[in-house]
Amino acid sequence: MKLDSPSWQLKDTSCGYCQQGELIFSRCPQCQTVVLICGECGTVYAIEDKSVGKEIGDTTGSTRCFSCGGPFHQDFPSASSEEIQALGFTKDEYR
Repeated sequence: MKLDSPSWQLKDTSCGYCQQGELIFSRCPQCQTVVLICGECGTVYAIEDKSVGKEIGDTTGSTRCFSCGGPFHQDFPSASSEEIQALGFTKDEYR
């Protein structure tokens, strides 16, 4: 049996593109950069000053990590709670 790690979403914020999806903390498996990916439409956002930054791609398979240019966004696993807290977020800011 394969167990997936939990996914964490930014509280009280939805996707600016589709206006409905929750933003899931995800990380590049190569350089460990953490981004937010909409669980509904797959739009990818940078994180800037503990908030949603500019749109940097999507999970259709055509955009790669903006930091290292390596893996496609669709291949980003969920970020861990520890990785999220390392960015300065508190447990009250995500679920």
